[in-house]
Amino acid sequence: MKLVVIYGAEATGKLTVAKQLASATSFRLFHNHVSVDVARVLFSFGEPGFSELVWDTRELVIDRAAKAGVNGLIFTWAYSHPDFLPYLTRLRAVIARNEITAHFVYLTCSLAERKRRVASLDRAKAGKIATIEGLELQMSRKTYDVIPDSDSLVIDNTDLSPQETASRIKSHYVFG
Repeated sequence: MKLVVIYGAEATGKLTVAKQLASATSFRLFHNHVSVDVARVLFSFGEPGFSELVWDTRELVIDRAAKAGVNGLIFTWAYSHPDFLPYLTRLRAVIARNEITAHFVYLTCSLAERKRRVASLDRAKAGKIATIEGLELQMSRKTYDVIPDSDSLVIDNTDLSPQETASRIKSHYVFG
């Protein structure tokens, strides 16, 4: 199975680009808020057990997709370094035990563009950070950077459409 991990800070267009890539490749889309929504059924955000259930869900989905013979899966993630290293270790373990071919894509864009994007009505409906204040708070707490030892494709999509960004990913990794 091919696993495309599209990651970056909030409001860099991860899900929007992932939807375009899924459409262009017929890969399945598993965006990070799905597992967060599952965990919110039992726990409040940040409560003990919350993060563990989020990552148990992510591992299970990726594992089952590989075992089911899914050709490709796209996963979005707001990776923050170094605080998410334990989760990166878990992700790499599920990749290794399933012999998954992983492709990492780091999306970035200008702060002005992120502030413009964060106020989208779609973000609020999806339970994502949807205010400039919320974005700035996340920026003060997290460090977004390229995942160590990942050979990530880095794309600044400030001036690119989601379709152009997805096309670059597809071309770079030669997805059919």
